Amino acid sequence: MPEVPLHRRFAGQARLVRLLLWRIGDSTDIDACLRVAREASMIDGDDEAFLRECIAQEERQRDDDAAAAETTLDVVMRLQRCADKLNRADSA
Repeated sequence: MPEVPLHRRFAGQARLVRLLLWRIGDSTDIDACLRVAREASMIDGDDEAFLRECIAQEERQRDDDAAAAETTLDVVMRLQRCADKLNRADSA
């Protein structure tokens, strides 16, 4: 089975994070959801800034294939760790 391209892995993880945040914040307002996640100690300030940039990059990537080139394996792995933290904290 061929490996999933990095930009598609990134997009999937960013969308998962967005969905987790919506569930955590009980809203589709990302600012409010990030605030709830931070106040609940699910993420820290560095994670919040990183997630904001990733969500913005995923939105740019939808319209611009060049934005996909910005993705690195380190970014995808960190995004996955953030998704895991949000998922574990929410289900606890």
